[in-house]
Amino acid sequence: MDFCKEMNIAHPIIQAGMAGGITTPELVAAVATNGCLGTIGAGYMSAPKLKEEIKQMKMLTSKPFAVNVFAINLETYSNEVAEMQNFLDKYRQELSINKGSREIKVRDHLHEKIQVILDENIPIVSTAFGVLTASLIERLKANQVKLIGMATNVYEAKLLEEAGYDAVVAQGYEAGGHRSTFDLNRFNDNADLGLIALVERFKGNLQLPIIAAGGIHTREQIKGLLATGVSAVQLGTKFLIAREAGTNAAYRHALIQAEAEDTQITRAFSGRPARAVKNRFIDDLEQSKLNSLPFPLQNEMTKDIRATAKEFSLADLQSLWAGQGVGEIKKEESVKQIINSLI
Repeated sequence: MDFCKEMNIAHPIIQAGMAGGITTPELVAAVATNGCLGTIGAGYMSAPKLKEEIKQMKMLTSKPFAVNVFAINLETYSNEVAEMQNFLDKYRQELSINKGSREIKVRDHLHEKIQVILDENIPIVSTAFGVLTASLIERLKANQVKLIGMATNVYEAKLLEEAGYDAVVAQGYEAGGHRSTFDLNRFNDNADLGLIALVERFKGNLQLPIIAAGGIHTREQIKGLLATGVSAVQLGTKFLIAREAGTNAAYRHALIQAEAEDTQITRAFSGRPARAVKNRFIDDLEQSKLNSLPFPLQNEMTKDIRATAKEFSLADLQSLWAGQGVGEIKKEESVKQIINSLI
């Protein structure tokens, strides 16, 4: 399979579908216009918001782009959150915002978002945290949608292959933010294979095209990975400091200042293991000995703190997702400059 031909792109580079407002229409459109695969990070979006972003995208580019969604049902409710909310309330007091609710409810919009994707004729969908249901896969395939699934071990990759996905992303331990481990209990909290070892495992066990992800930030890395037989690479952190990205000023500054040794895996912000630049919030929660609540409860509970910290340019109370390549990223650039440095 000629991956670039199948995906209708000029270069074997994918911009990761980073959820949470990073993947602005301007970012995704610029990636697409420059011959790579741009991805809207729709994991936390409502269906109307996704539709709005797609409409904006279509005004900015005629090139194909992807939408990334979470393959799991986020619907959840809990009223057993008082201990964590008491801990979080000290930050709310510091930020002059209301105390946290003692009841947390999270809605899921996956089915509505899939309908938007179909209505808008999006050609490519990528998924995280699991495999879409057979009925959703059937609906997407009936509309010639290509499916890319993210995996952190062979077990997950085989599930994606058997379900009919068209390509699989090998997410190495080096990757920033949330990786796609399906079952955190089965794999001791998070599968921890490095990218090179993971790619070799996938090559020996899959027939699908493999996309490499995790700590990639240079042309030389990409050349080396393509030489091993991977079909494409996926980058997230490198695009966080693109001028077109939705990354706020404090987050950008923290990324530019960070060294590779400054990242760690934490559940503090979302309840799922994710690689971030260390900051005060992570340290405080570790020292408190409190356990984060499961995803997406913890994510929902910290949302107001993270959003207000963003407004106030406080990096210490934000989730500063970043991969191990962050130490080599030292300046803001346009998407065009970033892609030109990689191809």
